[in-house]
Amino acid sequence: MRVIVVDDEIISLEKIKEQLESFEFIEEVAAFDNPFHALAALKDTVFDVAILDIEMFGMNGIELAKQCKYLCPTIHILFLTGYSDYAIQAFKVRANGYLLKPASDEEIKEELLHIVSLRNPRAPAKIQIQTFGNFEVFVNGRPIEFERNKAKELLAYLVSRKGAYVNGDELLGILYEDKPVTTSTKSQLRSIISTLLKSLKAVGAEGLVLKRRNQLAINTSLCTCDYYEFLQGNVDVVNSFMGEFMSNYTWAEFITGYLENTCTDRK
Repeated sequence: MRVIVVDDEIISLEKIKEQLESFEFIEEVAAFDNPFHALAALKDTVFDVAILDIEMFGMNGIELAKQCKYLCPTIHILFLTGYSDYAIQAFKVRANGYLLKPASDEEIKEELLHIVSLRNPRAPAKIQIQTFGNFEVFVNGRPIEFERNKAKELLAYLVSRKGAYVNGDELLGILYEDKPVTTSTKSQLRSIISTLLKSLKAVGAEGLVLKRRNQLAINTSLCTCDYYEFLQGNVDVVNSFMGEFMSNYTWAEFITGYLENTCTDRK
């Protein structure tokens, strides 16, 4: 996704650009503090989304949106402003979203992912996660082939955390339990994360992992998982547990013990 951002407040502009560049699905961010310079850029380059402030020197954001649509009819408009009283005018120019400053990473990301879904309408991938026995992930019935074992293990650990965000140091402790945290291991972790996201994107499951600054989490709303159904008390799933949980990984032994005790208590 290619995004153009226009805001005449430099600090705000730099902050939004930084937020956008942290999203793995953003290919390019062009930031302008002058609406006329932004329009000049639109004459040469096709952008997918324009994120616009409203009260700006030289041109109101509503008028700028109209000009953006004229130059690039397929562009989506997202207003990001400190004023709430322009919402009606914003939607009259068919804006796709209206956020108030300061907007969090998750708020902006949610709006952009909605726009992605509008641009690429398709049935969502059916993601099934198997934790009993060995850890496996299936998309539309087919197992994901991970380029690196560590990428698969990272995803397994996120699944075990049930949607809680995990920071980089914790992930390093899991993936490299015998190694100190160094510049080298941090670099390796970034590479593993990149590989994981690439593998998920290749099968249409890029939304499975949520990412914010130095933290990752599993998006539990996008998948079915035997472990989660066990915890919810699904009798058939509880009865299917045979004493093995993510057998590929030693760090999962603690959870295995918990599941075994839970099964005993329910009998």
